[in-house]
Amino acid sequence: MEPDFSYLFHQSSKDRSRGHPPIAEDSTKWPPEWHTTYYKTYPRLPKIALPDTKPRGDFFDLVQSRKSRRNFADQPLSLETLSSLLRYSCGVVGRLEDGRPRRAHPSGGARFPSEIYPLVFRGSEHLPAGAYHYNFKAHALDILWERDFSEEERRTLFLYPWVKEAAVVFVFTAVFWRSKNKYGEAGYRYILLEGGHIGQNVYLVSEALGLKCSALGGVDNPAIESILDIDGITESVIYALAVGI
Repeated sequence: MEPDFSYLFHQSSKDRSRGHPPIAEDSTKWPPEWHTTYYKTYPRLPKIALPDTKPRGDFFDLVQSRKSRRNFADQPLSLETLSSLLRYSCGVVGRLEDGRPRRAHPSGGARFPSEIYPLVFRGSEHLPAGAYHYNFKAHALDILWERDFSEEERRTLFLYPWVKEAAVVFVFTAVFWRSKNKYGEAGYRYILLEGGHIGQNVYLVSEALGLKCSALGGVDNPAIESILDIDGITESVIYALAVGI
């Protein structure tokens, strides 16, 4: 049986000449983009500021009790709850010694290729239903599209029937160039690892907040990319998690 593409990619990305080009130990010799953290912004779009919150929880208890839960209630999340989920799964939680933002998750080479888009199914007065982008630097939501998602549309976007009851689905995308410009083909591996780091944080923060959370495999990538107005090539969906009460 011939090897499939995933096997071929895994083998190819081991090649140091293409899969992971040599990187000089002296960081002063690196190109400027390797020293730069890139953030996607929507300067012309209105924003919703997120409150500063700090949930509490015993780490070891959270790890022990964490599991996928899918029996969501038909209730929205508060703005404070969404703020905690975003801040402590992938947001800025401090500063490094050189003043750079320190994020809640590790990222290969501090390239931070991930972008997070909350799709709010259960809207409220302070957080209407619609598609949003998480603005990491401002800790705010960029309002992409205020709109309701019909039950049929929710079933189409996410292939599991229980997703339609979730309050919000966090869609993770990757801007591939941010990692691949430094790490070549191996950069794709690091992108997927980063998605896993953030996903586990979403689970643990959900557990701390008494929420239900489940990762998703069945996702209609092209349909979601169309809603988010991304091309699916330079930036594409890599992961999604449903969260609710």
